[in-house]
Amino acid sequence: MAKKFAAWWSAHKPTTRRLIQVYAALLYNAYVKGFIKGDIYTGGIKNFCVPGFNCYSCPGAIGACPLGALQNALASSDKRAPYYVLGILMLYGLILGRTICGWLCPLGLIQELFYKIPTPKVKKSRFTHALSYLKYVLLAVFVVIIPLAYSLQQYPVPGFCKYICPAGTFEGAMGLLANPVNAGKFSILNILFTRKFVIMVAILLACVFFYRAFCRFLCPLGAIYGLFARVSILGVKVEKSKCTNCGRCVAHCKMDIRHVGDHECIHCASCVDVCPTKAISMRMGKITLKANEVQPMKPEDNKKRTNRRIRVMAAWTVALVVLGVVMWQVNKADTVEEPVSQPAATETLAPEATEAPDDDTPVGYEVGMKCPDFTVPLYGEEGGEFTLSAQKGKVTVINFWATWCTPCVAELPYFAELYAEYGDEISLVAIHSNLVTDDVDKFLAKENLNMPFALDKTGAVIKSLGGSTQLPMTVIVDADGKIVYNKVGSVTLDILEGLVKPLLPEKDDDTPVGYEVGMKCPDFTVPLYGEEGGEFTLSAQKGKVTVINFWATWCTPCVAELPYFAELYAEYGDEISLVAIHSNLVTDDVDKFLAKENLNMPFALDKTGAVIKSLGGSTQLPMTVIVDADGKIVYNKVGSVTLTVLEGLVAPLLAE
Repeated sequence: MAKKFAAWWSAHKPTTRRLIQVYAALLYNAYVKGFIKGDIYTGGIKNFCVPGFNCYSCPGAIGACPLGALQNALASSDKRAPYYVLGILMLYGLILGRTICGWLCPLGLIQELFYKIPTPKVKKSRFTHALSYLKYVLLAVFVVIIPLAYSLQQYPVPGFCKYICPAGTFEGAMGLLANPVNAGKFSILNILFTRKFVIMVAILLACVFFYRAFCRFLCPLGAIYGLFARVSILGVKVEKSKCTNCGRCVAHCKMDIRHVGDHECIHCASCVDVCPTKAISMRMGKITLKANEVQPMKPEDNKKRTNRRIRVMAAWTVALVVLGVVMWQVNKADTVEEPVSQPAATETLAPEATEAPDDDTPVGYEVGMKCPDFTVPLYGEEGGEFTLSAQKGKVTVINFWATWCTPCVAELPYFAELYAEYGDEISLVAIHSNLVTDDVDKFLAKENLNMPFALDKTGAVIKSLGGSTQLPMTVIVDADGKIVYNKVGSVTLDILEGLVKPLLPEKDDDTPVGYEVGMKCPDFTVPLYGEEGGEFTLSAQKGKVTVINFWATWCTPCVAELPYFAELYAEYGDEISLVAIHSNLVTDDVDKFLAKENLNMPFALDKTGAVIKSLGGSTQLPMTVIVDADGKIVYNKVGSVTLTVLEGLVAPLLAE
């Protein structure tokens, strides 16, 4: 059995290249929480471009796709020059070139795994070689011309991402929809997704029969890196003095190369071992990274081999530590996006809704600035327009989205729920950021999203708010017209509520004061027992659940249940307020009782009996009243209680 396993492992063990491919895929998609929560990472490093083809919208992606970033940059070239993305592509190209395709591209790994499915394979030929130039056409048309053409109309369209990209469908859309949290989003998928899904399936099927079909024929990113084939530092190099031009390397290679290291070569190094003269090696500049000379074994070679293995193990250990640190950091950093912290951040970044704006507040798209005014046409039979300045006095939520943007479509129901809950207090509009409008009409006709939708015809509105082609984007404007939130990335209902609630004015509560359940509890102040003294005032407890127990030393059931209140206070004392009020003018026996008992909770005295009477009580004891965090009575009853009953009453109030 051991021999069989050893033989199997020898035949199937992963190569160094395969391990590096897997490592790169894990590193690019280190945001584990995205797969669990069904959303995407929006942290600070998301703007950094990874070298390989990895979709921005993949739940685990911690960086941007360089091809998507290039399209976004070109689409916004009328606004700012795309120095960053062009610079990073040149850097990757000059150092690594198409070595990225062979070693660091997750989509390349997926294609190679599909090719392992046992079926008849289509070998390369003149036809496949001619077809390999198609990716340059796609690069020119969908990555360069379409974004630039639309940018001249002041409207951003990432052509390849929108109409073709299989990674966007496989990693982004399918990655998000695979999570049960997003199961309800299937109903809002449109014809554009269907077309891209068909394209994705066709490409994956092609990869079963053609080695790296997408990489060879369709990948614009590979086309870009191929332009650096002659100058890239790292890659497979041929020592011309040893080469006999036998052609074995070209024949062995599954890519459509004419010679080793040309623009179609992905530097996988599979040709190194088939070269009869050992003329091929993997090099970085003049440094040979993989020796391929076959030399007689010397006695000292065993020591060298051991040292090499130690170095390799050390390198992999460091790499795994780096991966672990990155995964820990990005998943830890995600906590800043939780809704609990959002209100505080909003309040510190911008004035509260009740403050009057300064007349000299600059207009702009940054937090704290006055939001630029705009008017957009509304969808629907009634038509009309949405003008921001007409919403002054209300908090306004603006969402920019597009039908082709999977995260946008996934979060629309959250905005609809927000509008259903706060529609009387806020203004909200979902602005479609796309010149193509027919699919929007079909989408809205099919979906039941009851909120205002509008169209940014020229893209001027999203640009005036600092946006480009990166969607979804949410802007929140306070009642004075100042921006309090402006961010690209997905949001949840909790985050939206956490941002909006602090901006809304407090409602006047006309709930009547009384002792019945549902009424506001009458305020009172009673003196506390103990050396420290002090007073207990009900109104000072607002924001906390308050438990009030009326008792007397002469009341046997009262004394019997006091330990339950003490246990409740010990368990929930940090979250609730509690007071046991002695309802008896005779106080000396209370002092003796408390001195004898070890009941660690606040005790007070209702000297005149006015407090118990204001709560509907008389001489019947024990009596328990529970008041919620808003000051309303939720329980008022005469009779004994147990710890289980008390916890059953209090715990749900704390969970709200």
